Amino acid sequence: MAELVLEQVILLSEALEDDDYAQAERIVERDDLIDDLEKENDNLSQNAILEAVSNRNILGMGDVDNDIVLKKDPLRFALSAIRITRNMERMGDQVVNCADVFRHKTIRKGLFKNEEPMTLILSRVTTLAGMAIESLVEEKERFMGSVNTLEDELNALCDQAFHKYRCVPDMEKQEFADVYRIILALERLGDYAVNVAEELVRLNTGKDIRHLENIGTNRSSYQ
Repeated sequence: MAELVLEQVILLSEALEDDDYAQAERIVERDDLIDDLEKENDNLSQNAILEAVSNRNILGMGDVDNDIVLKKDPLRFALSAIRITRNMERMGDQVVNCADVFRHKTIRKGLFKNEEPMTLILSRVTTLAGMAIESLVEEKERFMGSVNTLEDELNALCDQAFHKYRCVPDMEKQEFADVYRIILALERLGDYAVNVAEELVRLNTGKDIRHLENIGTNRSSYQ
């Protein structure tokens, strides 16, 4: 599933840069493959949860205080698998949202290949997705600090793109609406990639690093 999601992200980037509407159609058509894998992974994870509850009791984890997080806890692994699967499926959804808008040909050609910040947005999104998937495959959180930096860059670029294109005098309302929808979807895609990376940190270290910037904690310390 992870490889398929990343492949969809790469195909989307190519479709947008090359104004390849046929490839955008194929991306939309392939979404069912990701949905089917999500259902399969959900079933596996649910069975793993039931087995984990039993194993926790066998391993003597049933009476452990809730504040104590055990890295080898099978229940925590099963729950993380569900969260990661959900986020990857949503990454796939955002790819399809972009492709669905783009295939209607309302956006001028060359926008995603020749103009900043759109070229940079595509680059950052593809890199974020690649980091998240590679970390998942390697079962490591080594990209976490870089992921946070890229997320900040992506958010700033999306904001820049919005302000840029809303002021373009020859851009029709429908074109701007579709450009904006793609910007939002790409930004959300990046958010879900970060969620995958954050869940891997929680799985491997027991630390929940989501939203730590809201309380003044530097998340990059968990690289």
